[in-house]
Amino acid sequence: MQIVVNDTNIFIDLMTADLLEMFFQLPIEVHTTDFIIKEIEFDEQVVMIDEIIARGKLIVAESEPSDMEIMAEKMSNNRQLSLEDCSVWHYSEINNFTLLTGDGPLRKAAFKAGVDVKGLLFVFDELVEKNLLLPQHAAVKMQILLDAGTRLPQKDCQERIRRWAAE
Repeated sequence: MQIVVNDTNIFIDLMTADLLEMFFQLPIEVHTTDFIIKEIEFDEQVVMIDEIIARGKLIVAESEPSDMEIMAEKMSNNRQLSLEDCSVWHYSEINNFTLLTGDGPLRKAAFKAGVDVKGLLFVFDELVEKNLLLPQHAAVKMQILLDAGTRLPQKDCQERIRRWAAE
């Protein structure tokens, strides 16, 4: 089973498109870090994430003091990244898990370090491929995210929207 480590923006985008519950039906094991959980601020989003954690669908890694030193070093070498970014990068790296993020600088830094990095388009593709989301609904959900200002690669999104709307 594939194991992924989620960054905050993936959770937020999935909530925006009302796909969070569906995401947790994919045949993947989802992890994140305590720093990412603390970034989720809106009450209804906190409730949703807490329920998923309580059901055992989301594993939250607690950072250790030794992790903090490594994360701080990553931050000092990558000034655009936050401690939260470095927490999921570090956790993905030491466990050889796939990092799920839409954050450009984080994607580049983690990929350069040899981490397998994927984003929201991967999630959409998996939802459609696993028949959890009809292609036409995927097109609508992706357009909702684009309209909300999500930073996704426009060309790739438009190509998927055209293809899925035609299916």
